[in-house]
Amino acid sequence: MKGGHFLPAKKTFDDDQVIEQIMHLFWQQGYYHTSMDEIVATSGVKKQSLYNALGDKHTLYLKALQRYHQQALTACAQETQRLEQAGEPALTILGHLFSWGLTSTDHPAGDLMANAVAEFGTTDPDVQHATTWFYDDYLTLIAAAILKGQANQQITNHQSSMTLAQSLLEARIGLQTRLRQGSLQDVDQRQQVWLDFLKA
Repeated sequence: MKGGHFLPAKKTFDDDQVIEQIMHLFWQQGYYHTSMDEIVATSGVKKQSLYNALGDKHTLYLKALQRYHQQALTACAQETQRLEQAGEPALTILGHLFSWGLTSTDHPAGDLMANAVAEFGTTDPDVQHATTWFYDDYLTLIAAAILKGQANQQITNHQSSMTLAQSLLEARIGLQTRLRQGSLQDVDQRQQVWLDFLKA
């Protein structure tokens, strides 16, 4: 007690670490198949402490989507920059952007945002905003790489960079969905088909 008032209990967990754990849980199981009890067990934080510090299940999901957005786009942008600085051709960079994360064994299959779209569609404005924002940013990365490739005549000019980027992103989302469904897909083969299509 201090001045006649109880001091709030000191928080014993790290918000970022907890959101990271919860993000992977949602990624593995989806929103509707994840219970609050599972979130509590995964995070190791008491339910009331979670509510007080980070919010309810829906709020936690939105925070998980936000964290995924930041991590994924940062990783993609850094790798794109590294490839550009190494003098790699535009097709190599686009191959990276098309298949990034799809064959990794470090996280669940597919992409958390694609899973969110599949689960919610347009029924939840907050989730829709999060997924739209993410894919707009991803689209910008792809379109920029295509535009540079068109400028040095490595990429076809038959369509605008944005039109080509939208087609590539839609193909990636479709492939992610198939992977999430457990369908065995040859990611390298799909990637090569698109790179052949984009080649000048």
